[in-house]
Amino acid sequence: MRTTFALLMVGTTLLAAPASAQVGPDGVANVNLVGQVGVNPGNSVGNLTDPVGGTVDRVDGTVNNAVDATKLTLATREQVRAGAEIYDTSGNSVGTVQSIEGDTAVVIRGGKLYNVPIAEIYHGAVGKTHGLVTKLSKAEIQARTTAAVEAR
Repeated sequence: MRTTFALLMVGTTLLAAPASAQVGPDGVANVNLVGQVGVNPGNSVGNLTDPVGGTVDRVDGTVNNAVDATKLTLATREQVRAGAEIYDTSGNSVGTVQSIEGDTAVVIRGGKLYNVPIAEIYHGAVGKTHGLVTKLSKAEIQARTTAAVEAR
């Protein structure tokens, strides 16, 4: 049984690299590798950790640039004024306030006008954006704008 086990061990070693092997009378295998076999752990680990590290860096950057919603307060009419930039909670620009019409900020971005309710604009963001932030998604802003246009 021990001889069979030793031969199996020697057999797997032979598959890995050219080698000569002998099993002694005590059942112990003596293996002499002809070539150098091995794995460079630096290359293997480096190839794995580089993509993972890059992903972690991107997530860290996103979190660092994201707005801490607990530090937001509802913006006042004085803070929502023409020329003020509004950001989403990810720190991306939603647009620039062009004017105020009633309870709505008219925001321009890329030559298009969007309506953002003043009640959905916050102030006091930290991180990448300092100033005005809306929790509305771009799709919600577009839907509100479309609804406002259709109501006229």
